[in-house]
Amino acid sequence: MTKTSDRDLAWAYIRGQKAIDAFDRREANAQLRCFALDRELERRGEKRLQRFSKSTTEVNVGEFRVAAE
Repeated sequence: MTKTSDRDLAWAYIRGQKAIDAFDRREANAQLRCFALDRELERRGEKRLQRFSKSTTEVNVGEFRVAAE
């Protein structure tokens, strides 16, 4: 790059700094919401897995009781 284009880029950055900062904040907030959603989905998945595991155990126990009769 030439010195002129470096200067132009620096000037454009300075003039657009507020917009760039606002964009960066929105992007960071969106990432935080995605991370929170991922954690919630993982938590719900673990709860469903625990319920499924418990229900299959109960079915297996019930089958053994019926077979024993």
